[in-house]
Amino acid sequence: MSSLAWLKDQFETSLKQLVLARTPENLPGLHEMVNYHFGWNEDSPKTGKRLRPMLLLASSQFFGGKPERLMPAAVAMEVLHNYTLVHDDIEDQGQTRHGRECLWRRYGLAQALNVGDFLSTMAHDIFHETEGAVDPAVFAKAYSVFRQAAMDVIRGQSLDMHFETAETVSLDAYLEMIRLKTSCLVSASIRIGAILTGVDEATDNFLEKIGEHAGLAFQIQDDYLGIWGDTSITGKSNLTDLITRKKTYPILLGLAECPAFKAVWEANPQITPEIARKMAKMLSEAKIDEKTNEAVFQHLSAIKEGQKRFSHAGENDTGYLWTLVNSAFTPTYSLRSKPNTQT
Repeated sequence: MSSLAWLKDQFETSLKQLVLARTPENLPGLHEMVNYHFGWNEDSPKTGKRLRPMLLLASSQFFGGKPERLMPAAVAMEVLHNYTLVHDDIEDQGQTRHGRECLWRRYGLAQALNVGDFLSTMAHDIFHETEGAVDPAVFAKAYSVFRQAAMDVIRGQSLDMHFETAETVSLDAYLEMIRLKTSCLVSASIRIGAILTGVDEATDNFLEKIGEHAGLAFQIQDDYLGIWGDTSITGKSNLTDLITRKKTYPILLGLAECPAFKAVWEANPQITPEIARKMAKMLSEAKIDEKTNEAVFQHLSAIKEGQKRFSHAGENDTGYLWTLVNSAFTPTYSLRSKPNTQT
């Protein structure tokens, strides 16, 4: 069995090799920008957990496959994710990414758009390197999931931008947006690793649901932390989401269930830090923090049930898949216990 650390090392090597092989040095500007975005021009680039590609590889190993043969599919998923990051930073007017200037801030809007488009196309090209390693029908099914995820994440971003100026957004509409924008890549990663290993239709359908629950839990957790998180851990102010009038899960829940909060929201198109603190207190008094926590826990409980279903996978069960899923919620949340509702 391959360890997670070994798989991640192999992945990092494959990522750089496969991306730079398609980014020729005789195009110095493009070569420089791609290196800059991935941090390869630094001595110690911040790689993060690489959650999506590692879920793909761990899923393959969990179901008895040889994940090292699926490195191109994992790389393709990470490249696709990075394309969305480049475009998200442009659309959201983000200033920094991984502790340095966003690509568009460093090289300009037009060049960043071009790099994002380049990465999007490259992701599909790299995915096809997996084609020779599996049965054609299996590859076709896996690639169909990949293509669908690529379209869904754009649909989700479109909704996200629409919500910024929409007067009202329902909680159900918000959940659909984060299902598309966040859950689809998580779900696709888990599914593709399993599909390329040869799981049956029923297992694939079940994994799709687990992936969706994981993505929804991840985003709702992030929304919770945006108001009640420990700033020393999150690295951002607990007032930002309120000041910028960002429509997150707890804010939309507050608008639906807390009349006092809604009144302040509607009366103050410009929210100052002082008003934001009062609004956060209103949400807590209405127990919106507890209800947001409960929503996260409900999704985590569904994942835990999935873990139990596959608890007898036999000698192929290394547990890496669940370790990775749980890592997205640790230390704030855990698959093993109900989230702490104390703020």
